[in-house]
Amino acid sequence: MMSNLLLHPALPILIGAFLILRLKGTARSLLLLGAPLIALAFVWVTPDGVILSIPYMEWTLEPFKSDKLSRLFATVFALMALAGNLYALKQEKVLELFAANVYIAFSLGVVFAGDLITVFIFWELMALASSTVIFSAGTASARAAGMRYMMVHLLGGVVLMAGIAGEVASTGSIAFTSMMPDTLPRALILAGFALNTGAPPFSAWVPDSYPEASYSGMVFLSAFTTKTAVYV
Repeated sequence: MMSNLLLHPALPILIGAFLILRLKGTARSLLLLGAPLIALAFVWVTPDGVILSIPYMEWTLEPFKSDKLSRLFATVFALMALAGNLYALKQEKVLELFAANVYIAFSLGVVFAGDLITVFIFWELMALASSTVIFSAGTASARAAGMRYMMVHLLGGVVLMAGIAGEVASTGSIAFTSMMPDTLPRALILAGFALNTGAPPFSAWVPDSYPEASYSGMVFLSAFTTKTAVYV
């Protein structure tokens, strides 16, 4: 189980995020560029199927499940992480670099999640990390926009949680599979995801929050939240 977890593409970026807090100069730059490349290599060697499963109550969580679609999005995310970190090499705000890479790691967590509970956990952690990217700009307007951004996405999380709870109660399954919004719980799941796509009528948070981030923070924000929502 542990060896399977060590091959998760999110892990090198998550570890790199914490190392960013300790490294400076050339070492930090090499880490910012190297971690996404390692993650990309992990994506390309990831086989199809459930790679890591964890028994939980009467269900089995699948925090690491791969298929062609998840690998496609993970490949794009790893390349976007490389491009974003390259653009942010001169960024002096260590908190932003840390939060942005945690945000990337949790986005990868979502695309490799095989059950609704794991999706929800990574989804909410992603919202908290991306909110921190906005907060790290350090201005009064960024703090206000970051708070609004976090409230909107946590509201979406509540809607998503209600839908997941209803889906589990009605079907007894936590499987994250293709669904039609033909029941109220599934409609709520769709609404929770749709809010993060920035599609009308749920788009006001995009122009409200993105411009308040730093020059590099805006790149990270535009690259992952809406794209993860499109995937799910």
